Amino acid sequence: MTNDVSIFDIPHVIERIGSYLDHEDRLSCALVSKAFHKEFNRLLWRELVLCRKSFIKPGVDPRIEPDRVRAIRTNTQWTRKISVDTQCREGVLPLLAESCSSLTELKIYVSREQDEPHGTLFQPIVELINRNTQLKTCSFIRYASLSRGSLTKLARAFSQSPCLTDLVLRFHIILPPHGWLQCVLQNLPKTLKSLSLEWRKQRDGYVSTAFPVQDWPETYPSLEVAKLMVTLTEVEEHSLTQFLDRCPALKECNVPRMASSQSLSRFIGHLGGRRFPFSLIKLNCHMWDEMNEHQWRALLSASKDHTRAFVIGLEFSTALKRNFIREMTEYWSQTLESLEFYNTNLIAGPDIQLIMTSCPKLRKFCCICFGVQLIHSSQDDSVSVPGLRVVATDENGTYNDVMTDWVCLDMEELKLTFSDGRTTSSTEPILSQQKQCIAKGTERVYEQLGRLTKLKELTIGWCSGNASSKEASLDMSFQSGIEHMEPLKSLRMISISHLPVVNIDLGEADWMLRSWPQLRKITGLKYRYRISRKGAEEPGYLGLFRSKRPWLDIS
Repeated sequence: MTNDVSIFDIPHVIERIGSYLDHEDRLSCALVSKAFHKEFNRLLWRELVLCRKSFIKPGVDPRIEPDRVRAIRTNTQWTRKISVDTQCREGVLPLLAESCSSLTELKIYVSREQDEPHGTLFQPIVELINRNTQLKTCSFIRYASLSRGSLTKLARAFSQSPCLTDLVLRFHIILPPHGWLQCVLQNLPKTLKSLSLEWRKQRDGYVSTAFPVQDWPETYPSLEVAKLMVTLTEVEEHSLTQFLDRCPALKECNVPRMASSQSLSRFIGHLGGRRFPFSLIKLNCHMWDEMNEHQWRALLSASKDHTRAFVIGLEFSTALKRNFIREMTEYWSQTLESLEFYNTNLIAGPDIQLIMTSCPKLRKFCCICFGVQLIHSSQDDSVSVPGLRVVATDENGTYNDVMTDWVCLDMEELKLTFSDGRTTSSTEPILSQQKQCIAKGTERVYEQLGRLTKLKELTIGWCSGNASSKEASLDMSFQSGIEHMEPLKSLRMISISHLPVVNIDLGEADWMLRSWPQLRKITGLKYRYRISRKGAEEPGYLGLFRSKRPWLDIS
């Protein structure tokens, strides 16, 4: 059997396997095969990926082989999802348009260097969309040139799809055709609930794009879009606000980068005037790098009592960050359910503690940054709020436990990485008093984690400000207080984001299996070998996990 085996060859491979069996075994195999062959094909053809990497090879005839034609015509009656590249083999697209009629999800990749005249390339795709009346999700990803005629045909096909609820339009690198956005927006189906307009960065930087919806006729009906993701550059706020006014059911939205700071302020003011019904706010670093204190305070005020999810990838100054987090918890404390920090500057323990003690409905919290400071001096301005420190030291450097119990008892996903607070140029070793503080602080964190009994996914780790330092490490042994996490009976995944890798022994591994019966995945741990009296090495926790829970995913 060669390595060149595609999805169409699998049924033939199964038949060839049966030919090597004895007569009696072949008879049994045939009876069993007949029973589950239909279900097997149904599962096999449930999702079909037809991209150029699977079909185009140098020196290969681009025409589709007859046996594969038969396979497509016979089995695509069960296909529900298709990802198709316009550069796949000749004849595939018309064949799909002829045979598929039960699709619910379709992804279209445009990778040809030149579009065919008058949009003839997309005629089979248009027929495929029109034939599949149950289509709910459609994505259009463009990597190459595209004519206005092709886009017009696709847009009209979208508008005639009776069940389409999710539409994604994504453009990479090359400029879209003139008037592409208006062409799409004026042909949106009335059933649409989620719209994503994405235009990725070009090699030579961002290119200004208008949001030309001001030319819509006044009689055009309102849209029932509940989710909007716009990733265009330098959008004029008056164009975008007119579009938002046509979406009274909008609940989730990210705000693209405006053409100017004044445009951003006016847009936030407009959102505040409509009482800002959004449940999701997403701030991207490259979109909000010029956001000032007045603007984010206006954003918080406008979104009060509505926001349930917040994603931020933005660096604040220390004072600005502290004020933002305090006011954020004040405005959103009773509604916030998901909070994610990405690529932010160092967040101190008090910031985390403030969030965990102020947001009782929080279910997901991710802090993916340089690390959460686990130890602080009492004279540090960043911990000037009393009672909110994760771990604090007094003037003598001794441990001072002032941690307040977390109130987010419905937490299901938590990602935290702690830090010792040292700079990259620091060469001084961690003092024994500091190590004791870190150990006690780690135990207090484990105690708080043990109270989150609904936790399903946990990512925890340690990073030192000095990258070459290996003195301080996350301790997951019994002596660190890990037994406080025994109540986490719903835990399904634990990941250790840490260098050097954390060590555990057989006793701790066995405790994990007994304490966390729902555990399905472990990453980042490193087993230690036990030396027996005879001097031979016994396998560590890896063998124990494999023997007691063979389906456990360990990496």
